[in-house]
Amino acid sequence: MGWGLSPSRKFLVFLVVFLGGLAVGSRVELPINTLLWLGGLWLLIFISGQEERIELTSLIATAFLAGLTLWQVTGGEAWLSSAPLAGVIAKIEQFRAVIIDRIFLALPEPHGSLLTGILLGNRVKLDKELLETFRIVGLSHLIAVSGYNLSILTANAQILLRPWLGQRAAIVSFFLIVAFIIISGAPASILRAGVMASALLLATYLGRPSRSINILILAAGVLAAFEPKILFEIGFQLSLAATYGLVRLAPIIIQALERFPKIPETLRLIIGETLAATLLTAPILVAYFERISLVSPLSNLLVLPIMPLLMGLGIAGTVLLLVLPSLGSLFILLNWPLLEWIVRVSNWLTEIPHAATPASLPGWVTAAMVIGLIIAVEWLNHRWRHHVPDPVITLKPIRV
Repeated sequence: MGWGLSPSRKFLVFLVVFLGGLAVGSRVELPINTLLWLGGLWLLIFISGQEERIELTSLIATAFLAGLTLWQVTGGEAWLSSAPLAGVIAKIEQFRAVIIDRIFLALPEPHGSLLTGILLGNRVKLDKELLETFRIVGLSHLIAVSGYNLSILTANAQILLRPWLGQRAAIVSFFLIVAFIIISGAPASILRAGVMASALLLATYLGRPSRSINILILAAGVLAAFEPKILFEIGFQLSLAATYGLVRLAPIIIQALERFPKIPETLRLIIGETLAATLLTAPILVAYFERISLVSPLSNLLVLPIMPLLMGLGIAGTVLLLVLPSLGSLFILLNWPLLEWIVRVSNWLTEIPHAATPASLPGWVTAAMVIGLIIAVEWLNHRWRHHVPDPVITLKPIRV
């Protein structure tokens, strides 16, 4: 890192170090008075107009102590109360329950519970054997409402609407995020996914990787500031890692695949995005689930292309179920062949010998591997930028 950073870069340095302070704060307990005194001292040095090296050092110290202090004060818990919204959240939960019941009436099992899992993150009635199958083949993310689902929805909406609405398609995509949050019941995990999907939407709208990574750091910092413990939640970690992979690694892979013109463009996009997200999230998945799916890239290549159509029909059918139940049931039923394909692909791949191999990683090894991957990706970007200065992010379906 060089000296003479711009104010925006200094702010990003503050956020990154602040996140590190939160992580250390969960392991180390220090007196609040000491932290406040030290933090105030370094902050005073920072704002006193010192030379660049001292200013950057004091900024880093202030950010680190701010993270430590916030964790000590909150214990990692969310400090912004949601009590004023309790009534609204209860109404949304009732609304969500009605949707789930009507989908179950329209589709047989396990297809009904699978669709509610994809659209709403509902795993309660999902067949346990099918759930284990998804874990083996690396498709568990399909039934966890996250930045993955929201990114599919918003990115494909932009592709469909951009020819008619231009850049205003991003505004429509943002309202789709809001609608998706409401339909899903608006739990904290989905609200966080909404923030990450919105960050990716803005990054795609700007179209520049150098700006998009800044937006990603900002979104992570804001979320962690309001609820520090999310740093250690798998959903947040996977969403952050996958989004980073899509923004920084996927464009490089996709461009490399252009050397093979016989591969259709759509397939190149799917391969690039799938490999980028899979590579960046692999150490985290191994650490949490203590297994590595050797067929995960293949399963995602076979399933991800149908997800935009599946989600589009599912959302349209969900809306129609509430206003025109008969027509809504028809739209929901149109999802059956797509859902059946997902089930069959999963069952086929589980029959492959050693489809999933037991593996485990200590926490420090996982962190080291993720950091190593980030360094490698940034090095690739540095090399790539010599050939394509600050390349534009493709406005294609994005999957997280």
